Amino acid sequence: MAVRTMRRAFGSIQKQQTLQFAQKLVRILIHLLWIAVAFVLLPLDNAILLAVYVLGFLSQLLSGSCPSRHRKAALRNVHFYPKSVLVTGIDTPHGLAVARCWYYEGHRVVGTSFTNSLIRSGESMSRALAAFYNISQPQYVSRLLDIIHREKVDIWMPCSDKATLMDDAVAKEVIESRTNCKCIHLDTELTDRFSRPESFVQYLVEKDLPVLENHHVQSRSSIHRILHRSPTKVYQMRRASSIAGDSKAVVLPKRTLSQTYTELSEIQVSKDSPWVLQQQTRLGTYYAEMLVVRGFVEAIKIRPSDQELGWGRSRLDEALAIAIRKLMEKFAMKGGPRLTGLLCVKLLVDEVFDTNSVRHVIHIAGCTQGAAAVRHLLQDASCSIPSACLTVLDAQTNGMPTRSTEPTNAGILSRMWETCASRLASDTIARPHD
Repeated sequence: MAVRTMRRAFGSIQKQQTLQFAQKLVRILIHLLWIAVAFVLLPLDNAILLAVYVLGFLSQLLSGSCPSRHRKAALRNVHFYPKSVLVTGIDTPHGLAVARCWYYEGHRVVGTSFTNSLIRSGESMSRALAAFYNISQPQYVSRLLDIIHREKVDIWMPCSDKATLMDDAVAKEVIESRTNCKCIHLDTELTDRFSRPESFVQYLVEKDLPVLENHHVQSRSSIHRILHRSPTKVYQMRRASSIAGDSKAVVLPKRTLSQTYTELSEIQVSKDSPWVLQQQTRLGTYYAEMLVVRGFVEAIKIRPSDQELGWGRSRLDEALAIAIRKLMEKFAMKGGPRLTGLLCVKLLVDEVFDTNSVRHVIHIAGCTQGAAAVRHLLQDASCSIPSACLTVLDAQTNGMPTRSTEPTNAGILSRMWETCASRLASDTIARPHD
């Protein structure tokens, strides 16, 4: 019996080894098959790549919009003085787009990225870069200072997604206090204030900018007073202690006054059970991606939250975009000369029905900072980022024409459209209230 048991055990082991060997052999054959297919398709892949490159080159040549030609023309201009620009985060799509934009405008670009690898990335070998450096997190500020001194950098644009907003803010203050380099970033105080929703709302209130109403109510009478004071507004009411995602919400007012009273009579509101009454908007959410320099909106891209096609083609869309632009100019102006940076402001648009018209009212609902937040703006070829950033420099020759602080509506619309849509349900529009 013992001999038979041993034979069975050895037999099962041999079968398992044979099965494992067969599985390994199949995996090797599959890998070899993929390699063979790749070699077979390699000529076709190269032919497609070459055709795309040739077609792109010919289209630029025929249209006369070749970026290399634009750079050569700028460098031939005797009144143009190129600047040295440092772009951190060259390994990000928006960082590389910014570097190329500066390069084709005729300037000298220095790139950096966070990496410990000895092998250089493809972005670091871009022809748009005159020099490239690897930097590490522990010596971030000191390394930036060393690069700025060595390369004689005039402007620094932080685009890295590995450095925090506060890291860049601290670096900005150190760099601008020790060098002549200017940084496209908020200072530490504004960075901290804009990063926290509560402090940002407080900032808007202090600057007399429009924000959504948010009331903590402890009685039905206070709810009725709020509704009576603003009969054209829509509110959503939730328990103050409800967790995020709680579906228990009441929309007020109802269609009729009696329905509103009936709804409120069924709700228990007291000091021990408070509710939150928050204003709602009818036309949805929009985003304004901006480059703000010393309290002026130098570049802007406005887009609705839903990424659909067709927005910006109707007169109503244009009117709303102009109203948003005016509000953003007011927002930047209220910040004063210290407000310089890349901001994405969240906007909620509501309708107010007057006797013979419908007007749009725009509320500021939030703010996100940094290059990643405005990547649509930075990657838009129609937005001239270099000329906008050059206004951060003191009065000196920079090869660019003097900007106007009063942009025209045509200039506004030519810089901010993105092909995405949101249907605006109104027939007439008056000048919005900011």
